Amino acid sequence: MLVPALLVTLSGLPAAPPAPAYVLETADPRRVEAVLTYTVRCDGVRAREWIVFAAQAPELPGQTKVESRLEPGGTSAKELSPLKRPVLTARVPARQKDLESALPIRVTYVATLRSRKLKPLAGGTDPPKVEAPGDREREAALAARGEIDSKSEAVQAWLRERKLRREQDESDVDFARRVFLDLRANFRYEYKPGADAHASAVCRAGRSDCGGLSGLFVAALRANGVPARTLYGRWARSAEAGAKLGEVPYYQAHVKAEFYADGVGWVPADVASGILHDRSKEGLSYFGNDPGDFLTFHVDPDLDLDARAFGRQQATCLQVPAHWVVGTGKLEETTPKEGWEVKKLT
Repeated sequence: MLVPALLVTLSGLPAAPPAPAYVLETADPRRVEAVLTYTVRCDGVRAREWIVFAAQAPELPGQTKVESRLEPGGTSAKELSPLKRPVLTARVPARQKDLESALPIRVTYVATLRSRKLKPLAGGTDPPKVEAPGDREREAALAARGEIDSKSEAVQAWLRERKLRREQDESDVDFARRVFLDLRANFRYEYKPGADAHASAVCRAGRSDCGGLSGLFVAALRANGVPARTLYGRWARSAEAGAKLGEVPYYQAHVKAEFYADGVGWVPADVASGILHDRSKEGLSYFGNDPGDFLTFHVDPDLDLDARAFGRQQATCLQVPAHWVVGTGKLEETTPKEGWEVKKLT
């Protein structure tokens, strides 16, 4: 009589997660130095001080040995959101005449970029040991916050409508692939400055730019218990003279995503590029495949910055530096002069 009772007890336990069926092959194809120049002008203002914030690029699975410098006068700090992401900040007194109406900003990044390619795990092969995210990192990659409003009714309704709920025996990779392919098939890329990029707005609109599409992908995964995050940065290649995105000059800014698959690691995914550029039959050229040609400035949107005299200020991202000016006169800010130059070091 003991054996049947034991069987009944065991049958009530939750099913064990499926064993990893995939492996990430990684390499370090290049080390680069990237320089972002950004000159702001505020005609009609006599500045006393400039307040500047720039991204401090983090160490991530896709980039290591990272260095970040802000000139003039940058120091490291943390922004004030729950993510406490590192930033570079400077207070620049306008002691020179040429600083009274303009400020040249220079941000230098040096990093070893890592390629990652998702492949099936060969039969009979033990998966490599993978370092799992810590509790804080995992919690951040599951949170419903800001533009990634994964708990909103709009996102939840969309997930139900599209049947994007993780099945009991579906692995992290298999579910993420299903979400990726659904987005690729049913959404359009559209760059519209100022458009609402909340996941709840994007799922209703059926279109967005790289930030909105990546955010919706991440929201869908987080809503199903898969840690995921957006990666804000720029392609690791120099800006091309005259290049535009729509009517706006383009300096290689882009947003991608990655998700953590248990036993596999952080898997890259680029929804916007999949929609725009992938003409393969499978549609997976930008899923689980990162050649190591992208520099991440920071993880996730919605930064909270201590702008000193201006109080706490919100910034969606820091793909370009954020700035404020203290002074007298009438603020008539002109279009900043921007540059992005990348060179390979090794």
